[in-house]
Amino acid sequence: MGGWESVRDLLARTGEDWPLRTHRISVLARAAVGLEWTRAWSQAEPERPDAQVMAAYAEAVRLRSMILRRDPGADDAAAVRAVANGRAAAAAAPHDPTPWIGLLTLADILGDNGVSMVQWNDLSFETGARSWNWFQEAVSRHPESWHAHHRMREAQLARLRTGALHELTGLLDFAAAGAAHADPHSPLRVLPLYAHVELRQSATADQLGASERAWLAQRVEQDLEDAYRYWFRGPDPGHPAAPYDLNILAYLLVESGRPRLAQPVFTAIGTHATAVPWTRAAQLSGARSGQDAFTAARSAADTAAAKAPRNVTEPDPFPETAPAAPAEAEAPHAPPPLPADTLTSPE
Repeated sequence: MGGWESVRDLLARTGEDWPLRTHRISVLARAAVGLEWTRAWSQAEPERPDAQVMAAYAEAVRLRSMILRRDPGADDAAAVRAVANGRAAAAAAPHDPTPWIGLLTLADILGDNGVSMVQWNDLSFETGARSWNWFQEAVSRHPESWHAHHRMREAQLARLRTGALHELTGLLDFAAAGAAHADPHSPLRVLPLYAHVELRQSATADQLGASERAWLAQRVEQDLEDAYRYWFRGPDPGHPAAPYDLNILAYLLVESGRPRLAQPVFTAIGTHATAVPWTRAAQLSGARSGQDAFTAARSAADTAAAKAPRNVTEPDPFPETAPAAPAEAEAPHAPPPLPADTLTSPE
């Protein structure tokens, strides 16, 4: 209806709870596409940083939508303006990661000013110069930002879609590095699973040789174990974006042949099925909709759990690979290294 006062009050109450603030602003920005209330607010209260951040984020989301539907209004001038407004919002709120995350929503479609090899948490990979700079600005303010890591993952994914198989390592190693630097029970433990799901659903892995597929399968196994042990079985995963992570974890557990382990994950999901990964899963399986694919996977998990023996002590869910449980503060072991004779160079 054009009112913005309730958003102003909501963000004022949210304060510097960065995960909640970023999540709320990203949801509001998507809902604002085609509406004018964000601009009206920034014009009515130009001195308020929240108004500038909200307007810049909404402009980035709006421009992204225009580019994806090939709107002729999404020209170079609009892109320059959106980037400039994002930087102005960052200057108005210097401690806030959200303006940089807003810019990252454009990273996968605006392209990068060149690429370079970077080293991050003992892993090296090729990445875009501009998107990496925006990402570094965001995580310098909130090191475990779920949204910053996932927007950067999407930028890495966009480069993978150019068809060069060497970019596989850029996607996986970025996700592994993001998980490695996170707290033991952080939602970022799930980050590598998104890369695995994308590679599975895009059939990228089918183009690899036998040694690369074996290497990839080992990484899937270990990343699943880390996400299940340290995140899902850790403290309450009460992050605003937890439904997305739960759906990814449930899907990959079923796809990897562990439907019984997925059953408590589906219980945690409840009715909050997400479009990713189920919409694409439906296309691959021939299901009528993502909801049907979700329901079929949940039914398989329920059936497997019902058939499982009722032991007094639950067996180790990863008996083939699991070492003794580490201490509380110890990070999970590093992912297996890339085979020395394959995919080692970005050239």
